[in-house]
Amino acid sequence: MDVNSTAQFGTVHFVSLAQGERGALAVIGTNLYVPFGGLYGDCGTYYGWVLGIPLNGPATVMAWATTAKQGGIWGVSGVASDGVDPFVATGNADEPSGWAGGDGVFHLQPNLVLTNGISDYWAPTNWLSLDTGDLDLGSSGVLLVDVPGATPSNLVAVLGKDKNIYLLNQTDLGGVTAPVAKMTVGSSPIIQAAATYSTALGTYVVFANGGDLHALRIGASNPPTITPVWTESEGGAGSPFVTSTDGTNNMIVWGYGAENTQRLYSFNGDTGSAIFTGGGTNELMAGTHRFSTAIVARGRIYVGTDNKIYAFGAPGQTVTSINLTNAVILPDSSFQFSFTNVTGALFNVFSTTNLSESFTNWNWLGEAAEISSGQFQFTDTSTTNSPERFYTVVTP
Repeated sequence: MDVNSTAQFGTVHFVSLAQGERGALAVIGTNLYVPFGGLYGDCGTYYGWVLGIPLNGPATVMAWATTAKQGGIWGVSGVASDGVDPFVATGNADEPSGWAGGDGVFHLQPNLVLTNGISDYWAPTNWLSLDTGDLDLGSSGVLLVDVPGATPSNLVAVLGKDKNIYLLNQTDLGGVTAPVAKMTVGSSPIIQAAATYSTALGTYVVFANGGDLHALRIGASNPPTITPVWTESEGGAGSPFVTSTDGTNNMIVWGYGAENTQRLYSFNGDTGSAIFTGGGTNELMAGTHRFSTAIVARGRIYVGTDNKIYAFGAPGQTVTSINLTNAVILPDSSFQFSFTNVTGALFNVFSTTNLSESFTNWNWLGEAAEISSGQFQFTDTSTTNSPERFYTVVTP
């Protein structure tokens, strides 16, 4: 797709030669959203852009851009979402005649339109000093944080090169005004992506700065409070990510020593106590780079580096024999089966229509759901036209 010929916002046309794409892409609903900043050294005339491309009609391109020149969307976390709408944060801009989109936070509609006036954007009152000091507000990106019991409870958190965290009202950003809460939390500009998680003790924001991971607890009060809870070394400049056993329990914060120790580390989400401390010779990576993070899939952690992907697995979980029971074809022709095993274990389901083919060619269907303690179930909804299909259930 040639977005140079199709992407336009007002009278401004998208010019790829001056734009750089560093932030993560996002699929929200039926649209793909792509953020853009400029190139290293602020070369050429660029803007902060978001392009929206319908997955079922990619010839059509929706677009939004800052009114001011520059104002790049630099944060590596890219486009955030509440599940429906995109949110982005911009960097410093060339806006000598008044605020025009730089160093701001924007709540866009799916069609990339701002429809609710000042409720859909925010900028700090010192935006001009951030502009002139190259202190991008959007250096880390937008993080949506829900804090039950707080007023407001649906928050936007944004961390910037000015070393601050700002909390905003997600449903009413407020225009150019003071934030709901603010605290200086960094010792240097904050440029890695942040993460959020909740435990029985509260809601947290964790970010990387100065080679360390920093966890902040967001208090359920009016207005919400910000309390530093723990700081631990991640040995480099990676962005943190969080895992749990079921989305609520056993929250573990991970970081890795990008461009330094090149090792993976993990910590208890509430206390910061070390859980995994880098491993041995076999766990040493190479070619890691700042800003980047890892992903978790099928019970493993994957880290992308120069021309290589490293996969980390948890030490073998102890499970019993897997015997499939209660196999049944449902009224919609999908196939369902169950089995009993160890509570909290992870099981992946694979299938094939040719039992003689290598397992490496079997199709991964997903994870079996633990419907009650130790009781697992899986439903294959893609069996409607299959005369026969073979299954295997494996544990990482």
